[in-house]
Amino acid sequence: MPEKAMSSYKLYSGKTEAFPQGEEAGKSVSSHRGHAGRFETLSEAERTGKSSAYAGKSEKLSEVGATENSVSFHRGHAGKPEKLPTVRHYEKMLELGCFTLQDVTEMVGERSAVTYLVNDYQRKGYIDRIHRNLYTVMDMETQEPALTRYQIGSRLFPGAYIAQRSAFEAWGYAPKTGNEVFVATETRFTDFRYNGVFYRRVHPKAGADTEWVNGSLVTGLEQTVVDSLHSFEGSQGLEDVVECIVRLPHLDVDKLLDCLERYGNGYLYQKCGYVLEQLQDYVKLPKAFYRECREHCASTVRYMLKGADGLVYHKGWGIYAPAYLGNYGL
Repeated sequence: MPEKAMSSYKLYSGKTEAFPQGEEAGKSVSSHRGHAGRFETLSEAERTGKSSAYAGKSEKLSEVGATENSVSFHRGHAGKPEKLPTVRHYEKMLELGCFTLQDVTEMVGERSAVTYLVNDYQRKGYIDRIHRNLYTVMDMETQEPALTRYQIGSRLFPGAYIAQRSAFEAWGYAPKTGNEVFVATETRFTDFRYNGVFYRRVHPKAGADTEWVNGSLVTGLEQTVVDSLHSFEGSQGLEDVVECIVRLPHLDVDKLLDCLERYGNGYLYQKCGYVLEQLQDYVKLPKAFYRECREHCASTVRYMLKGADGLVYHKGWGIYAPAYLGNYGL
């Protein structure tokens, strides 16, 4: 092997694994040192198209000379594919992060080879199945998924995004990380567990404000506040939301009101107005915000925590709620 190409290899255990040879004459792939038998080679041309979101992952893949422009398959007994050039497929999968069998078909170009390729990659630990027809690339060094739980969640289905308390976590404003990821999507799916994390579906809100945060599609901070106050359950749920709100930077008043208007729920105006006013020392919202909330409050008296003891009636908001929230999460 040329000395220049060999110098770019990253050594792990010292074990080597030879890549399978293609059929086309004059075209070959090189063997190199990997970690537990995993390959780490890709072409110079492919590296230039690498997504910056996963640039750190591709450092473990070595540069080689020209690789074949098309995929060739070696057919063994009974016409079964025996060997496939794998490097460029791994690199493409790394760009996608998560992918489906249809994505693999488009990479390989031959449907009959997809099952073999996916099974082989899973067996070697290059990829892992997340849920049904969805796979993720595995990090060669850590043996963990190359994507975060939030990146995975926002890629489960087209248009999916991370919401509620999980969005606070993705933004970095939650004091601790839970074992659930709330995924807002129109696509119905049964809650499932992957890599120690429960992925739970919540209903998306039409027109919800979302942003890309560290490679994940996440609700904006104002949308997250409103969504969380709309959906929390019990005193523990309220405490979790408050713990996050007191850590937030400046909130945009107009965005908060836009989110509330999209819900059009008088009770939600009551809850948001009351909670944020109790946390005014942290959120520092203008009085105009609270006036606007009061104008849209429901005319009926509500209980913020049903069945809870020690609730106090707050006449200004027409709601029975904890007397004071300032000590929550502090």
